[in-house]
Amino acid sequence: MVNWFEEIFGIKRQTLKAHLNIYPQQSESDIKAYWSHITGIPLDRFGKTFVKPLNKAYKKNNLYYGTIKIRVPKGTDMKIRVYAWIKTALQDIAPRIESAERKWSGLKIDRLPINLQTARSSAGRATRS
Repeated sequence: MVNWFEEIFGIKRQTLKAHLNIYPQQSESDIKAYWSHITGIPLDRFGKTFVKPLNKAYKKNNLYYGTIKIRVPKGTDMKIRVYAWIKTALQDIAPRIESAERKWSGLKIDRLPINLQTARSSAGRATRS
């Protein structure tokens, strides 16, 4: 993403700002160094890190390097341009999507696949109990 900002918009890595979301058991300085190395954003351009509070529930998907949010200063113009590109791309493919929807809407399902038949019948028994 950082390369994309640099190549498309001419935004230098030194002007980007980064914020981290981490867990309390993680080392903030190590994770900042990791993301700085990956993105090329200098350490002094990292803002305040959000540390998720501990809870008593077991957390099985602990993201080892946390997550990063990269902000582009004064990036409203770029955001509007990107939204316009997306809108144009969607308008370009809309006729193909509508054609495919019409083609598939005419199909009839005579019988449900076996895995859906058993799921519906067991769900019906559970609600009746």
